[in-house]
Amino acid sequence: MKFKIVRSKFLDGLKRVQNIVAGKGSLPILQNVLLEADGSELKMTTTDLDISVRCILQCEVVEKGETTLPVKFLFNSISKVEEGEVSVEVDFNERAVIRAGSAKYTLVGMPAKDFPRLPVDEGSFSYNIEQSTLREMLRKVAYAASQDDTRRTLKGVLMSFKAEKLTLVATDGRRLAMVESELEFPKDGDKDIVLPSKAVGELQRSLAGEGEVKVTINKSQVAFDLGSLNLYSKLVDETYPNYRQVIPHDTAEHISVDRQLLLNALDRASVMTIDEAHSTKLIFESGRLIVTSAATEIGEAKDEVPIKYAGDKIEIMFNPTYLMDPLKAIDDDIVTINLNNGHSPAVVKCSVPFLYVLMPLRAS
Repeated sequence: MKFKIVRSKFLDGLKRVQNIVAGKGSLPILQNVLLEADGSELKMTTTDLDISVRCILQCEVVEKGETTLPVKFLFNSISKVEEGEVSVEVDFNERAVIRAGSAKYTLVGMPAKDFPRLPVDEGSFSYNIEQSTLREMLRKVAYAASQDDTRRTLKGVLMSFKAEKLTLVATDGRRLAMVESELEFPKDGDKDIVLPSKAVGELQRSLAGEGEVKVTINKSQVAFDLGSLNLYSKLVDETYPNYRQVIPHDTAEHISVDRQLLLNALDRASVMTIDEAHSTKLIFESGRLIVTSAATEIGEAKDEVPIKYAGDKIEIMFNPTYLMDPLKAIDDDIVTINLNNGHSPAVVKCSVPFLYVLMPLRAS
């Protein structure tokens, strides 16, 4: 096998696939990238057996063929050479010689026949979504997914295709983020899947372009086709909890506040929250919100934000990070905080079909 390719193009492709490799102690070939050169294309594939990613690049194929090379060493080598043409030639012993300018590298690979093959999308159903839409939807919810390895179902994002809408949900049991977008698909296309957190992170990195992404689902896996890049992931094989039952439907108070002013006040007050045991208190009064944080051994922070509110005084305590997360993820100038009292969940809403439910903390 021999091919020639522009260094920057090669490096960009390697950046897009190098994150998906198995950890040390697994099969050695899972540390490699599968290189397939044919026609005028170079296909690069990596996998950890749960997630696979393939990037397709244009190149000059002198002699078609395939091999696997250690992806980290290949990436590091290409990142060091000067911009220009890179030549990669592989012999029958899987020995690759890489030439770029005055530099020459030799890497020992492994046979392509031993590399796990990508899943086949048989008997599946597909949806087409704008990349920018899916990227923004994931940005609005992904941070709320659980980080607890023992809660596999919650350590991912629910993708629900129902009633001509795509709904994304993430929760860790203490907060919940949900966003919706209208999406045309046949009635028999109703489906719920749970996308693992690692796949969510990789998808967020990959959704960088314009145009559509084709989402193909079958019984145990999902594929995202972005044109020059394809991402495959196993699905979480557990049923997602009934998230709608934790969303308050009736709240007595609806408080409007400038999103950036609230975010800045929370950020300033959070200086005094040295760990999760410390909270921030929000005191809602007529026309103003007082934000305070205190640590007995350190001191106290206090800030004030104007609000549209004329009801009775409400005091409620939150983990400040959990309240700042949705404010960073949405773009509206004004958000609404819906409350009943200082002991029940708060609901944050904005102009798009998005909501965020946050459980209050109890005073110690």
